[in-house]
Amino acid sequence: MPLGTLAWEGGGSRLASPDTGPMRTDWEVPRGLRRTGSCRRRGVTLYCPQGISLFITMIPVCGDADRMEIAMPSRKHPLAVLTGVVFCLSFPLPSFAQAPETQELAPVVVTATRQEMRANEVLADVTVIESEEIERAGQGTIIDLLSRQPGMQITQSGGAGTASSIYLRGANYNQTKVLIDGVELNTLDGSASLLRFMPLADIERIEILRGAVSSLYGANTIGGVIHIITRRGQPGLQGNAFIGYGSHDTKRANVSLSGGNEHWRFRVEGNHFRTGGISARRDGINKDADKDAYRNTGGAASASFLPAEGHEIGLNYRNNRGVAHYDGGPRYDPLNPNKVTPSDGDYDYREHFEIGQWRLFSRNRILRAWESEVSYGETEDKRDDYNTWNVPAGGVTHTRTINRQWTWQNNVDLPLGRALFVIERLKQTTGPHTDPTAWNPVLYDHAPEFHNTSALTGWTANSGNHRWQANIRRDRHSEFGGKNTFGMSYGYQLSKVLRAHAAYGTAFRAPSIVDLYRPGWGGNPDLKPEESKNAEMGLTWEKGAHLASATYYHNRIKNLISYMCDAMWNCQNENVDKALLEGVTLTWQSTFGAWRLNASYDWLNAENKSPGALHRQLARRARNKATVSLAHTWNKLETGLETVAVGRRYDLPGSMETMGGYTLVNLTANYALTPGLRLESRLNNLFDKKYETARYFSTEGLNAFLGVRYSPRR
Repeated sequence: MPLGTLAWEGGGSRLASPDTGPMRTDWEVPRGLRRTGSCRRRGVTLYCPQGISLFITMIPVCGDADRMEIAMPSRKHPLAVLTGVVFCLSFPLPSFAQAPETQELAPVVVTATRQEMRANEVLADVTVIESEEIERAGQGTIIDLLSRQPGMQITQSGGAGTASSIYLRGANYNQTKVLIDGVELNTLDGSASLLRFMPLADIERIEILRGAVSSLYGANTIGGVIHIITRRGQPGLQGNAFIGYGSHDTKRANVSLSGGNEHWRFRVEGNHFRTGGISARRDGINKDADKDAYRNTGGAASASFLPAEGHEIGLNYRNNRGVAHYDGGPRYDPLNPNKVTPSDGDYDYREHFEIGQWRLFSRNRILRAWESEVSYGETEDKRDDYNTWNVPAGGVTHTRTINRQWTWQNNVDLPLGRALFVIERLKQTTGPHTDPTAWNPVLYDHAPEFHNTSALTGWTANSGNHRWQANIRRDRHSEFGGKNTFGMSYGYQLSKVLRAHAAYGTAFRAPSIVDLYRPGWGGNPDLKPEESKNAEMGLTWEKGAHLASATYYHNRIKNLISYMCDAMWNCQNENVDKALLEGVTLTWQSTFGAWRLNASYDWLNAENKSPGALHRQLARRARNKATVSLAHTWNKLETGLETVAVGRRYDLPGSMETMGGYTLVNLTANYALTPGLRLESRLNNLFDKKYETARYFSTEGLNAFLGVRYSPRR
């Protein structure tokens, strides 16, 4: 019986896993530019199992193809794509004589509902990055790994450790929440995501939940949630180690030891990452022409006590510190945004950082049908930024942000389905309040802290071919008052191999302390939250070891905060902008014989709906992105190929400069020397492609990495 059928038959299952935590692409050329080459506009093609291809959109390609096409209008609506996908999925998958269908269980996820559930049961667009894929990332960072995931677009101002932004379904970087073991990581980092400092060594898996989900996770979830779940100790004593070396004098090493029995478990780990780096500025001069090194050293520890079945008390801690060098950014003429001059280039820009997190929890099965978890966690972001932007004549800017989070979650089994009750409180503090050395000594004209108290309830159930999920949440914020959000999802099993779902939800982003109270940065205490309303629908086809999905979403955002200036250059943050995030995500996963295939395609219409916008496409977000990953196992050798293709993008709001599209090809190879010892290698950017994710900032060309991993398999 197909796994999809099992997932949709009535009744909930109990999963024994104490480690999972609480339960119009246009491609038009801008004026003034001329298309070159012999390419012409042709259709991107989605292939159905029977060799029939479905015309989806227009892109410039070369040559002709002899294939059957089902034509659609070139300026189609994304719903037409879903119609075509239904047509494709109505055909049976071709058989592979050498590929008997497997019945592997889908991975357990917790982010989509805050409760344990199989990935093929959830009514949401979710990706799970397992430990094997994380290990294959080699010397890469989380930023590199996320750039290859569906629905994700990344910008980075140079090499490892430099400012990075993550656009999930086209949402701004500060509209996606990042969690580590359920504790919020988002801080007041002016350089976007703190994930650039998070090591891969301690991560068990990453769950990506796409969509407006404030009804589950509160503020800053207009794009979705990225949940990092770290490794835990397991029964028995086991050691793991990795050491590797690569281009740009890159060194990586980590070692861990874990163990335990039926009552006690522990894990300790240390990691180090160092690289000589590349010059962050493409056209750097003086100090901006040198290589920008990055160093990150840290460790983690966890322990848990299981006094009886259904009860666990645990503590986990991690800390990483280091230094990231970077270059000054280009200077834009305020009267002519397309005129750019190099920065000074005579100062050694660098950032000393320390990122820490700890969490204490108690998980208890109070009654047979009632599981409760109480937890308290903190994340701390400390930064000493040596720059000339905030400090006269150059110097150091000190910042520190602490998140303190209390959570009480209750999972209650009902005669039909499962209920969720959560009370949560978050307090965020930043500082310093004043800095006499800064250009403006008063950093904040209000105490730089806020707190938010929330309560949410939810119900997830299934009956026959029907499945549903409903959540409602109330947030009470110290700065702007109360906010209600809700989310509803419904799914139906259309056949043994095909299921559909539809969802509607609301979300918001809370103004930050900088948005509200920092003079010189447009602080405005009267700001309202940014708000969104998201509708989506999806289809999933699953048969044995083959899975295909298609999701269409339509997310309208209002009250976007924008930095506005009058004729006298008096500037302030205002709720004036609107945006539309609309798109389609297609994914395909297959295992046949010794081959494993993963592919995805994203069409994104990230449109600025504000009056007077210079161009409609939001900055640094491409309309098209595609990924393909193909791996083959040859006895002890596993080889792989990764391809990422991204379309052109505008660089910054108000600028007509564009960054060209690019395609990257990576190769991987792993060889098992012994059952517990493995040689791993990567060759990134095989064709040494020159490209940008942020205008005028460099990216790595052809580079290689080789490592050895000791990891006994039980």
